[in-house]
Amino acid sequence: MYHKNFSSYYQLFDYSPLSAAILDVERFKLEMVNEKMLELWGRGSSIVNLPLLDVLPELANQEYPEILRQVAKTGEVWKEEGARVKLNRAGQLDEVYVDYSYTPIFNKDHKASAILVMATDVTAMEINRLMVAQSERNLRTLVLSAPVPMCIYKGAGLKVEVVNHLMLELGQNWQKKYLPALQHVYHNGVPYSFIENGLHFTCTPLLDGSSGITGVCLIAAKVLN
Repeated sequence: MYHKNFSSYYQLFDYSPLSAAILDVERFKLEMVNEKMLELWGRGSSIVNLPLLDVLPELANQEYPEILRQVAKTGEVWKEEGARVKLNRAGQLDEVYVDYSYTPIFNKDHKASAILVMATDVTAMEINRLMVAQSERNLRTLVLSAPVPMCIYKGAGLKVEVVNHLMLELGQNWQKKYLPALQHVYHNGVPYSFIENGLHFTCTPLLDGSSGITGVCLIAAKVLN
């Protein structure tokens, strides 16, 4: 979706592998936004030409509007990896992790007139990283609060240790269906991933410093087309 003032960016946005948007620096009005960003935000194309905080009011109490103001003021690029952001999608406040950048766009007077926002949803990867760093006691809390389908299997029999409601919603046969992949990861100690029904599944071995592999973590994330 693009505004006529930014038609020269049409091809860049259409074929970009990243979520992208352009905001003006006055009210952070959305001059242009691609389909990937709309999907990440959980919004429709009608948000074009509206101020960012009108579209995403949940950002008001987060740090991102202030960072945008600083980029507009200083003209310096801001980048961050694995940033946690809360987004109200389909009436539910989701906690997601993104790699993102704010890049100023300068006018002929060399002043920032707009900001290019680019982002990649890395929720599954970040949760996987956090999972490895978590102690056994905190692992259950991490799984149950994860914003993506997630399950922990323990032991050679791959018994379900903890599973969240998002994984259960995938269907009744998910345990048996993915058992071969889980067994492969458990016995070989290497991660394995696959895509099925629009979801990207990642199986990661759980390691213990003294006893080797203790289980497997299964995470699913929506594939953004």
